[in-house]
Amino acid sequence: MPPAEDAPLPVWKSLRARGALATLGLLVYLLVAGLYVASERNVIRESVQGLEELGRHEKALALTESAVSGAILDVNELAGSPGAAASGPNELRLYMETCAKLFTDLETFDPAYALLQRTIGRSYASLVAAPVRAHWIDLREALKRAADELEIRRARLAEQRETLNTRYQRKYDAVTVETLALAGFGLAAFGTLTAWFFTRLARDIRRLEQHARLVVRGQRGAALPVQREDELGHLMRAVNRMSAELDERDRELLLEGERRSHHDKMLAVGALAAGVAHEVNNPLAVISGVAQAIRADPAAATPDRLTEGADLILAQTQRAAQAARQLAEAATPQPAERDWVDLNALVQHTLRLIAIDRRYRGIELHFTPDATLPALRSSAGALQHVLMLLLGLAADGLVARGNAGSGTAPTMQISAGIEADGVSVQMLFPPALDFDRGEVQRTVMLARATVEPLRGRLAFGQAEGPRQRIKLSLPADDGGGES
Repeated sequence: MPPAEDAPLPVWKSLRARGALATLGLLVYLLVAGLYVASERNVIRESVQGLEELGRHEKALALTESAVSGAILDVNELAGSPGAAASGPNELRLYMETCAKLFTDLETFDPAYALLQRTIGRSYASLVAAPVRAHWIDLREALKRAADELEIRRARLAEQRETLNTRYQRKYDAVTVETLALAGFGLAAFGTLTAWFFTRLARDIRRLEQHARLVVRGQRGAALPVQREDELGHLMRAVNRMSAELDERDRELLLEGERRSHHDKMLAVGALAAGVAHEVNNPLAVISGVAQAIRADPAAATPDRLTEGADLILAQTQRAAQAARQLAEAATPQPAERDWVDLNALVQHTLRLIAIDRRYRGIELHFTPDATLPALRSSAGALQHVLMLLLGLAADGLVARGNAGSGTAPTMQISAGIEADGVSVQMLFPPALDFDRGEVQRTVMLARATVEPLRGRLAFGQAEGPRQRIKLSLPADDGGGES
């Protein structure tokens, strides 16, 4: 038998804790996936920053290259003008300052640009110190070398831009695919686990529901296997414990019913014995009296008196024989197995058995049979036991009510009839039952327990008018085979 009380459920085994754990697992997965995607996006961000830096570099390089080209044009023009040879270096000052400033801006991207600026600066300083043709040629060559170097660097920057663009696009596509893959994997994994959990939960709930239905129907066999350690597992154990307790209670009720049935049978035997003694002793007393009268005065035994005494003896003999026959019919055991039963005959048989009890002789029992009543497939012994319990319950109440000072003979109307789903036996009598009494409750419970296996129903209530009603409903065919 299961323990009387299960140990408290650990918090970490509860459904709420498992739900919280699943939510925490999902959050951890989202956090890890988010950190991974963020690290991949950092690479993309670095590529974007590199492209931005490269764009600024290219812009500064283009401005410098334009300034150098303009300076080359002015140097060529001034170097070929005889009159401007002396004043030419001053006219180039603005270009040289602009180039120096632009080269200084380029140094933030590559310090090697300072070498080009220093070369141009030395050539320009030499030209300013001695504006001769050789210095003009040296400045022009320095500017051309700088222009060629800038062009080469611009080509390299274009290659770098292409490389960065390709890298950015590939990384962007990779991050997109990885994000979708992580989302799909998380959704599939969490969805699969959730579906598995709820499928198992629904299956166990269905098993518990089916087992509970069997328990309610009285089919309490093997205990429900418990494979869970959560609230549902505790509920399953509670149902198993309830089923075991109900089985134990049923066994106790069965034993108590058997003890009470034996007690009732002994009471019935006593009542039968008293009734039979009354029905047999009276004729015997009359016969004995006639015989003693004839023996006491033989001379007075005329033929007429002998004939009268013989008639009286025969009448009393028939009365005793009839009482013995009724006793034999009442004591005939009913079959315990299910068989076809004539309900009208069974009720009449039970009423004859009740009528023998001297306690109930002051009650008028009126039975109205139904000639159209179909045969009932049930247990005659069980039905007779139920009818005896119900009739005895009502008769006891009527006897007590009569003793309380009613003054009139109580009457009980018994009738059999056909219903939509079977047959019924109805008892109508004056209000006599107090359902708060323990004895009445015990009898009702015992009657219900006897009728339940036969798929019968008992109803207690008020009928039309101030009368109480007990109704026993039975299916015409109990749906079962032979016991």
